[in-house]
Amino acid sequence: MKIFYYINFILIILISFIGPYVAFINYKPDFDSSYFYIKEGNTMGSILKKLKPESLIDKFFFKIFLKTHNLDSFKIGQYEINGITLKKIFIIFNEGSTVTHKLVIQDGTNIYEINDLLGESFLEVNCKKLDCVNSKFPFKEGILYTDTYFYKDSMEASTILQASHDRFYDVVNILWEEKPKENPLKNINEAIILASIIEKEAGNIEEKELIASVFLKRIILGMRLQADPTIIYGLLPKFDGDIKKSDILNKNNLYNTYMINGLPPTPIAMSSISSIEAAIKSVPGDYLFFVADSPTSHHFSKTYTEHLNMIEKLGLNK
Repeated sequence: MKIFYYINFILIILISFIGPYVAFINYKPDFDSSYFYIKEGNTMGSILKKLKPESLIDKFFFKIFLKTHNLDSFKIGQYEINGITLKKIFIIFNEGSTVTHKLVIQDGTNIYEINDLLGESFLEVNCKKLDCVNSKFPFKEGILYTDTYFYKDSMEASTILQASHDRFYDVVNILWEEKPKENPLKNINEAIILASIIEKEAGNIEEKELIASVFLKRIILGMRLQADPTIIYGLLPKFDGDIKKSDILNKNNLYNTYMINGLPPTPIAMSSISSIEAAIKSVPGDYLFFVADSPTSHHFSKTYTEHLNMIEKLGLNK
């Protein structure tokens, strides 16, 4: 009889233990922030204290869980733990399954937008206006490979940006070898500058070659490029969204291709590979003018008269 008594006693103890233990490991911390940080010097006990209100029994359950799951350490880093249980949290802390963030450098992004993008990221921003990049070109604008880059919290921005630039440099140099003789661009620098203008002007990928051919034709003829996006770039970062007549006539804007001859001094944006290809592989064509006839396309004209007629037809001369 005593044996049954002891067995029942042990069962009661186990049942009274198992319930609270299960409740402990299935507890879901509630945080205002989306992320939880484990920093250098944080002990496992101090981490538990941040996750759940402290109690002696919780400490006991914590030690049991660590022992039974062979968890001996938590790794430093940034974790996303909202909505998951302590059991899962302890495991990802031990595995070091830290958050992976994305930095998306989009086609047409300029250096000012990159600054804003970095400021909103989880990177350690150790540069401004790409001054951390060891550029292989005589300018900082337009020198990055547009793509999505993955990183961990507090990674230095310069690491991603330098790798992006080096990749861009390699790709552009390979493309430069394919430049036809009829293309008047003198060097890679000019190609990158022209590509950035094509990037900002084109409404779709298919018309990039045509737009390139117009600008290349103008370069050969000694005509001014007259590209609105270059004016806008020269007015940044204070551009108010409206190009005024005074802006078009402004001779002090070094990017005003209505006033300056040839290409502006630097690119005006980060270019996609399709724009780089258009600048390098295209040749001067028959068209000299183009005007937007929809939000995503342009009408191309061979003569100024045809160009003016299209402007009138579209109602853009009012």
